[in-house]
Amino acid sequence: MRKSDNNADTIDFNKAKLVSTFNDISRQYGDNNDIISKLTRRLQTTLDTRKIVELFSDELSQVIKFQQFSYQGADNISFKSNDKAGVHSCQFNLSLDHEALGTIKLSRKTRFLEEEMAIIERLASTLVFPLNNAKMYYAALQSALIDELTGLGNKRALQSDLHREAERSVRRNTPLSVVILDLDHFKAINDTHGHLAGDQVLQNLAKTLSASARQSDLCFRYGGEEFLVILDETSPAQAALICERLRLSIAQQNFYYGAKPIPVTASLGCATLQEGESLEDFIGRADKALYVAKDSGRNQSVCFENLDPVDSEQGDVSQTA
Repeated sequence: MRKSDNNADTIDFNKAKLVSTFNDISRQYGDNNDIISKLTRRLQTTLDTRKIVELFSDELSQVIKFQQFSYQGADNISFKSNDKAGVHSCQFNLSLDHEALGTIKLSRKTRFLEEEMAIIERLASTLVFPLNNAKMYYAALQSALIDELTGLGNKRALQSDLHREAERSVRRNTPLSVVILDLDHFKAINDTHGHLAGDQVLQNLAKTLSASARQSDLCFRYGGEEFLVILDETSPAQAALICERLRLSIAQQNFYYGAKPIPVTASLGCATLQEGESLEDFIGRADKALYVAKDSGRNQSVCFENLDPVDSEQGDVSQTA
C-alpha cells in the first residue's frame, strides 16, 4: 500500500518527457531485470535490518531522486538518510503474510509522479524477504539468550550484559553491583512435590524477582535454582537494601503447586565492582557472600562489603540444596 500527498502544486516541466523516461526504465526492468537482480543480491549480503535498509536507499537513489529516505520498522528499528525532509512525500507499508515489516517513506521538494511511485513500489518488493529474514534471525538470537523455563536471560546473555554494564560503569565512573540468589532446600521441593512443582516454583520465583527488582535491573537465571540480578548505578549500601528487599519479597510470596502451598525462601549475596577488578572476581565475591548467608541459617541476605575480613576470605563452602 502506498500513500502520497494530495496538496502538490502544478509543476512547470515537460511531464511527457519525464513519463517517457520512466517508461523506458520500466521496459528495462521487464527486459533484463538488471536493477532488480543487483538490488536483490546486495540485500542478501547482510542480516542487519539497518544495513539492509541503507543498501536499499543507496540503490534506490540511483533511479529515483529524493531528498530524504526513512524507514520505521515494526520492531522500532528506524533509519533516515538525512535529517531534512522535503514537503512532498510518498509512503509504502511493507508486509509478508499479513505481518507488518515496517514502512518506508521518501520525500523531496517536488511531487512524486505515479510512474515514479510504481517503480519505487516494485523495487520495494525486494525488501520484503531480506527484512523478514533479518527479523527471524534477530528472533533466533534473542531466543538463544532466553532461559526457556523462566523467560529470564540465560548465562550467555548474562555474560554479554555484564561486560556491557561493567564497561559503562567504568566509563561513567558509577558503581555497579550484583545480587546472586539461591533457593533454599530446592532439592527437598523436588523430592517432596515432584519436578513439575519445582519447575513451577522457579517460574513463579522469576516473576517475583522481576516484579520486585527496579526497572533498570537485569535479571538472569544463573543456573539450576540460582539467579543473578545486575544493579546498575548501585552502591554497596543500596545493594544491601535491594538484596534484603528481594529476600523479603520471596519469603512473603505464596507459592503453590495446584492447591498445595509450598514454602519458599532464598539466600542472597551481593557485591560491588571494585576498581581494576576482573568480572570473575566480582561475581566470586558475591558468591562468597551468598555462601555466608547459607551458612548463617539460610533465608538471609549478605553484602560482601559488610563482611568481616575472616568471613570474606573463607572461600566457597559446599552446601546441600
